[in-house]
Amino acid sequence: MKKIAAAVALVGLTFGLALPASAHAQLLLTNPKIGSSVYALPSKVQLTFDDNLIDLGGSSNQIEVTDPKGKRIDSGATRVDGAILTVQLKPDTLLGKYEVTYRVISADGHPVSNSFPFYLDKKPAPKVTKKPAPKPTPKKK
Repeated sequence: MKKIAAAVALVGLTFGLALPASAHAQLLLTNPKIGSSVYALPSKVQLTFDDNLIDLGGSSNQIEVTDPKGKRIDSGATRVDGAILTVQLKPDTLLGKYEVTYRVISADGHPVSNSFPFYLDKKPAPKVTKKPAPKPTPKKK
């Protein structure tokens, strides 16, 4: 009987002390959207995660944005507001691929980093629809 009680206690301790798994912060939304084309450079880049970020100060949570020539255009400190990370951008008009690189500290304490592109393109010309030419009226004889 003591062996059964010990086995039940061991199983209970094993499963009873198991801690829930923590997941790293996952990127939910980006502005501008990942891989999107924009026709004017936004004034800021904003990333929204599925969980609050830990703000340890300094560069624990950071967004860097580079233009098509690799020049950084992020301006000022990256701000953390719960699950939202934001950085202001310097004005830039260089057409092409911009790269957003981020590094954050998840609520579980683990660092998460990644990058994604967006593109600055020329605004497409408006489509001109041609009206059909009027049919000539037949001449009376």
